[in-house]
Amino acid sequence: MVYSQAAYCPCGQEIWLEYIRAQGEGGWRCRFFDEQNQEISVCPACGRPLNEEELASR
Repeated sequence: MVYSQAAYCPCGQEIWLEYIRAQGEGGWRCRFFDEQNQEISVCPACGRPLNEEELASR
């Protein structure tokens, strides 16, 4: 199962989050994507390392 949603870096940049059911772990794994659907680990606008807890929804 996959679930995705848009969130925003504190600088205002839109980031897509994808939640994937973790196999054998009983939880969820989160990945971050930019507007071109490329997996990223830092905000493309400000360079901040992405952290699920620091992203805001609108």
